[in-house]
Amino acid sequence: MLQNEPKAPYVRNRDSAFTVMMDVVVALLPLYFMAFYFYGLRALMLGLASVAAAVISDLACVLLEGKRPYPRDISSVVTGMILPLMMSAATPYYVVVSASVFAIVLVKHVFGGVGQSAFNPAAAGFAFAAACWPSQVFSYPAPFSSPAPFGAITEGLASGPAWSLFQGGVPTNDILDLLLGKFLGPMGLTNILVLATCLFYLLFRGAIGWQAPAAFFGIMVVAMMLFPRIPESGPMSLVYESTAGMWIFGGIFMLNEPGTLPKRSSSRIAYGALAAIFTILFQRFGRVEQTFAFALLLTNVFGFTFDRYSERLLRRLRRVYLATRTKLSEKKSAQRA
Repeated sequence: MLQNEPKAPYVRNRDSAFTVMMDVVVALLPLYFMAFYFYGLRALMLGLASVAAAVISDLACVLLEGKRPYPRDISSVVTGMILPLMMSAATPYYVVVSASVFAIVLVKHVFGGVGQSAFNPAAAGFAFAAACWPSQVFSYPAPFSSPAPFGAITEGLASGPAWSLFQGGVPTNDILDLLLGKFLGPMGLTNILVLATCLFYLLFRGAIGWQAPAAFFGIMVVAMMLFPRIPESGPMSLVYESTAGMWIFGGIFMLNEPGTLPKRSSSRIAYGALAAIFTILFQRFGRVEQTFAFALLLTNVFGFTFDRYSERLLRRLRRVYLATRTKLSEKKSAQRA
């Protein structure tokens, strides 16, 4: 993640920056294995095309900026791996490549490069693709349908349970199929059991902090249980929403992006809570079936604000504490006298 000079939000050790990114790459690999299991070689080829487009775009931007490429910066690899997982296995290659180029060139480097972007590059790339090619992004082949590795796929595509939730209806999928990821949806986001394993791995490795995910998932679970948007009980609503939605994946791999995540623990809790609130609002009033990326982009705007006001609040609390401590000391001294 480091290039020429250390700037926030880089970690202090060069090796640890690379290690954190490698941990994310390792956590993404099981999702590609599941995508390959469900959709065959095309899933892997989409991932390779996206990573290649992201890396080449990143290298070109670095050279045009007159900087020396830093081989241990693999943030573009992470962005390239995340994007196809959020899309259909039938998504054309030009859509995936366009999303990667947009994320790297117009989001990452326009704002100054790695660690400087105001918005999450992967979320912006997905939002761009969803806005420009919604039918290609949200039309899914059936699991085990073996789509052709190359070429356009137009037959056998349909909407998944996320579309039913968006329309206010109850998905007809079997609960076990939902838990195992055997339903129409983004090629890397459907197996919630694998996603949970990825979350525990990243937390155990210290690649992500617990504050933002805890606040985000806590509010999302409570909202799904108490205020379902479908005519079902709270537990069933939670099952449908967590398996068919993108917010589980986003809360693990995108919410903790270091360039947009606040630096203080208290700010991260507020940041995760706000991301959950925006996600819920976009679910209820949004115009697409998968809204987490749009909610996260809006949340990114407030990352710096949270840190700034958190610092002001802590300064005031310190002053109050010191003033109270001084008064107590003076009172004790007066009593002794």
